[in-house]
Amino acid sequence: MVRYPAMPLFLAALGLKVAMAIADKCKKCAMLSAEQAQEIHGGDGDRCWNPAVCYSRRSYARHRDRRNQVRAKKRANPELVVSTKEFDRTFWAVLIVYRRSGTDTPIHAIGTEVWQGQAKFAAVQPIHCSGMAVSQVHAYMEKLLKILASNYQILKFASQERLDPTLCPIRPCPCHPDLVRL
Repeated sequence: MVRYPAMPLFLAALGLKVAMAIADKCKKCAMLSAEQAQEIHGGDGDRCWNPAVCYSRRSYARHRDRRNQVRAKKRANPELVVSTKEFDRTFWAVLIVYRRSGTDTPIHAIGTEVWQGQAKFAAVQPIHCSGMAVSQVHAYMEKLLKILASNYQILKFASQERLDPTLCPIRPCPCHPDLVRL
């Protein structure tokens, strides 16, 4: 069996389309806000930030999986029209977690959004989780779910959205430089 060290280049030379992997550095950068990414990778950082490329590359990295899934569904199934009127009255909730990228990073804050159909219906303001034990965070989330169950018949979160702590709307917040420490 012949092995080709640069298989993607070989396939591309044959005229076949080859999906290139996104660099880990770009995947991590995509999870940051644009300001953070420019600070880390711009003139003061490692100088890899290119405004002509990075905005679209970051967007592509963030949404690649979802877009590929949509494309695959379109290829597999023809476009079907489905009535969604009965779902317009359905309530569902999203858990918003403010947490730095990485697997073992602590949770900065958590909040909740309640949606009805495709419109945002209500929001539970985020709270800081600093100083809370994991069991306390879980207990708070259980309280949230009990309230959501009693008010909207929501038994679990439909999804979880992870945001960087610098996007935390709570003030004062230790993640913001405008915080005056005494």
